[in-house]
Amino acid sequence: MLQNSHTEGYTMGTSIDWEGNIGSAPEFKEFANGNKDPRRLLRLNVYFDNSIPKSDGTGYEDRGGFWANVEFWHK
Repeated sequence: MLQNSHTEGYTMGTSIDWEGNIGSAPEFKEFANGNKDPRRLLRLNVYFDNSIPKSDGTGYEDRGGFWANVEFWHK
């Protein structure tokens, strides 16, 4: 299960809070950044469910989900 979290002091343009299932092995890369620490990237594919409440209030039903390519960059 994957869930994003807000890191204190880090400002993002858009914030979302979704949970999903990782569908592939994470891919980690580092990129040179001059004399500074390298920039780091983690890529993975995640499947997000689209569960909505049932009209009778007895739980949730799946209305089809979607795959997303997700990237986490080191700040």
